[in-house]
Amino acid sequence: MKIRSQLMLLIVFMVFIPFACMMVVPAYRYLTSPQRHLLKGYKEIQALGNLDFTEEDWSVLKDQINKIPPNVQALVYYNSIVLISTIPEAKAGTEMSPYDIMELINRTSCMYDYQIQSPERSKTEKPLTHSSRYPPKFLVLSRVKIQSSKKQNFGTLFTVAFTMLLIFEFICIAGLINLSRTIATSIMLLEQTSMKIANGEICKAIDSPNTRSNSNEITSLIKNLEKIRITIKDDQDRRTKFLMGVSHDLRTPIALIKGYTEAITDGVISDKDQISKSLSIIHSKADQLETMINDLINYVKLNNTEWKQSLEYISLYPILNEFASSATNTATIYKRNITAEINVSPEFKVCMDKTLFNRAMENLFSNALRYTNDNDSIHIQAQEEQDCIKLIISDSGIGIAEKDFENIYQIFYRGTNSRRESGMGIGLSVVKTIIDVHGWKIDVKSKLNEGTEFTITIPK
Repeated sequence: MKIRSQLMLLIVFMVFIPFACMMVVPAYRYLTSPQRHLLKGYKEIQALGNLDFTEEDWSVLKDQINKIPPNVQALVYYNSIVLISTIPEAKAGTEMSPYDIMELINRTSCMYDYQIQSPERSKTEKPLTHSSRYPPKFLVLSRVKIQSSKKQNFGTLFTVAFTMLLIFEFICIAGLINLSRTIATSIMLLEQTSMKIANGEICKAIDSPNTRSNSNEITSLIKNLEKIRITIKDDQDRRTKFLMGVSHDLRTPIALIKGYTEAITDGVISDKDQISKSLSIIHSKADQLETMINDLINYVKLNNTEWKQSLEYISLYPILNEFASSATNTATIYKRNITAEINVSPEFKVCMDKTLFNRAMENLFSNALRYTNDNDSIHIQAQEEQDCIKLIISDSGIGIAEKDFENIYQIFYRGTNSRRESGMGIGLSVVKTIIDVHGWKIDVKSKLNEGTEFTITIPK
């Protein structure tokens, strides 16, 4: 449970339980009051027998019953009939003569103090009528235990209130202990985890609570630290691979340049034509080095998010049309059969970096040229669908081996069929990075000796 939820629950208990304790006294008084048992209603009394008991009589009786103190046993006696009663010795509906009433009082007077009341109507009201010649009378007989009754009543209330208070204290203490333990455990785990990362221990996964009961804001930080650890580890792996790839790919042209310069310096190559040829090779390898370094610099720049500030909404149709026209001219020179279909609305605009987008398309097209032979086909297609634009660059070249699919976007990775070609293995990694940072998607389909198809999906 979240720490905030636990605190809210504890506050609710701290407010609710004292309120419940305060409600104990009135609830107890209500449950033990004679009015709750005596005030049944006029119709219930009428059902006891053939009584000449009017609603006016009931009103007078009701006023009298309301004056009876709490925790007092009482009965209402009317013309030799017990109408309603909370006294066990005289049940409602039974007949009792005045002598029986007096005998009950005498028998229990050592245990109870009795009070007899005879409610009277006001002098302005008409006298109660009855079939007999004498006016009917009803009595309210109440009793309370001698001496200890008040103390017992107070003791009962005190016991109930004290019990509720103990429950309240127990819940609050248990809640505080649980909350403190949760916070302390989470903070200790967070401290241990952050210390491991600070000490460079990023190879081992961080143990974090998996159960929902142990999940809170602090343990969420631990899960975020695990994500940070994975990111740091991946960055280190990429950096190591990057340095190894750079050192490997730069070593070959440097070795050639060094070899030819030493040969010229030592006089091994002395012929003027050989020297000229060697200098031409040195110049070519220097150009290759410059291209490699520029590719590396541009790749590093892609991981810097500052360029995202230059994104703007640009109409996609002119860019695709210009790219298709340039690709057609280039493919003709390289003796490739090329077709282009641009079916995109001129009004449709995309938030992008135009230079990077052109670079991604050029890299895909360059690969299509590199891995096809004379008279092979290259097809460029842009089609607008309901929720996206799909840009497809396909060829009928040598294709990509299935085992290379999961690695083709890794920097410096070169597939089985690409090792005969020059390059550092950066092109597709750059394409993937450009597509990802724009929030787009790229997919590839390929079969050996049948060709390759790259699809860029641009959501509307």
